[in-house]
Amino acid sequence: MGLVEDLAADLGPDRVRPGGPDDAIGGRVPQAVAEPLSPAAVALVLARAGRDGLAVRVRGGGTKQAWSAPPARLDVVLSTRALHRLVDHAPGDMTCVAEAGMPLAALQVAISDVTTHRQRLMLDPPGGAGATLGGVLATAAAGPRRVRYGTPRDLVIGARYVTGDGLAAKTGGRVVKNVAGYDVAKLLIGSHGSLAVITEVALKLHPLPDAARTVVLREPDPDRAAAFCDAVRGAPVTPALVEAAWPEGLVLVRVESTAEGAAAQVERLRDLGPIQELDEPAADALAADLAGRAWAGTGPVLAVGVVPDRLPGLLRAAAAAGATLVVRAPVCAGELGLPDDDPERAARVVGAVRALGGSVQLRRGGEALRALVHDEPGPAVRRLEAALKDGLDPHGVLAGAAR
Repeated sequence: MGLVEDLAADLGPDRVRPGGPDDAIGGRVPQAVAEPLSPAAVALVLARAGRDGLAVRVRGGGTKQAWSAPPARLDVVLSTRALHRLVDHAPGDMTCVAEAGMPLAALQVAISDVTTHRQRLMLDPPGGAGATLGGVLATAAAGPRRVRYGTPRDLVIGARYVTGDGLAAKTGGRVVKNVAGYDVAKLLIGSHGSLAVITEVALKLHPLPDAARTVVLREPDPDRAAAFCDAVRGAPVTPALVEAAWPEGLVLVRVESTAEGAAAQVERLRDLGPIQELDEPAADALAADLAGRAWAGTGPVLAVGVVPDRLPGLLRAAAAAGATLVVRAPVCAGELGLPDDDPERAARVVGAVRALGGSVQLRRGGEALRALVHDEPGPAVRRLEAALKDGLDPHGVLAGAAR
């Protein structure tokens, strides 16, 4: 029998199909696409892959495949889209449990349907509308709200997963105060599916605020704009968003609290610079525009980050490259969109960010640019990576390792 028939015998004929051009990853078309209905079925796929020496790539919504290096081999695409249930929602504990293939947008709708408890998962990653929970965790994707609520590592309290040799396991639990065993979830978040397949995740939720107020500072000078961002970081305010957009010379700050608390924070922000308050429709429109601005063109997109005192240099580097930069100002991490595929322009901006001591990762672009931004880890890191791979994927089944 062929691979499709073998997998169909394990999963059922309606859960497997031959791979096609639309399933290609990095130019490689898989022999088969498997869509298991349960964690046990995921384990069957990985166990067979280990026995038969197959290379497997995990796919959720497919919105972030370009964030990982293309696989050297690809036999099976394992889709998690059939694992899409909300398993549990405990509004009183402000937690939920969902399967990894559940789209983030669907989870937010399901949580908001409980009208007695106005709650939300405070993750807003790039491509969030089509992204699945597993994909968001595997790529450690975070957006503007990381300023207040953190990244996926801060919001995950437990997970179920299947290792590369087909062993189902769990880490953490369903309550926030949990000390059950090693926190393996922290290893899986950001591993790009190279260590295990996340099948279920327990998440910390937050209440929706009673009120939100949004202000903007329009300041074309990088030093003054960065000084304002630094002042916001040190002020007695708790912003939900602080987005600096360049070369527009714009800083957006949103505060969320009670009506009285939000009003008081706006007054404190007025002491920091000549801000302008936006009404709610204008504020929402601008925040949505900024979230997608670096991705709006067709050129490459880089994730960039620097330490806070290097923010002026990062703003200047973006302007000099003719790039679009939107950065979470307090943590000085964001996305930089290049206007075209010019390799010299890309090399200049990558060199400028690294000269600032910053980090650069590819989010969209060709393999030549991936090679340019790749930062080879040192021997100690490589030994640690190899030990983790041997422990969780001893047969090297999972072809998701990212550079």
